[in-house]
Amino acid sequence: MLKLPERLKLYPTFHVSFLKPYHEDLDVERVQTKRASPLVMKQFDREIEKILDHRTMGHSRKKNRRTDFLVQWKGVSETEASWKRDATLWQFEKEVQAYWQSKSMRVSTLAGGGELSAP
Repeated sequence: MLKLPERLKLYPTFHVSFLKPYHEDLDVERVQTKRASPLVMKQFDREIEKILDHRTMGHSRKKNRRTDFLVQWKGVSETEASWKRDATLWQFEKEVQAYWQSKSMRVSTLAGGGELSAP
């Protein structure tokens, strides 16, 4: 069965004449996004030093949830870090992924009985 996002109010069947063969794009650069999606108009001209924290707000259903990240920008102190929505950080995908990886490593270390060092 065809699985569509919940936000789309479409009947999940279609006529076979709408199908086309899939051809993978061999040019990797054409696949990568270089600009903001039409829904996201914000673009930052500075670089992230590090992502300090995150918070998830909204209902438990995915539809109304959003995640904000506490971002420390390069050349700015931690005390001046600002909260930014995940959708606006589209151009910093690598930094966001690195943050989630470090977060999961911290949790697995704690769950495995690792010790925390004092700051």
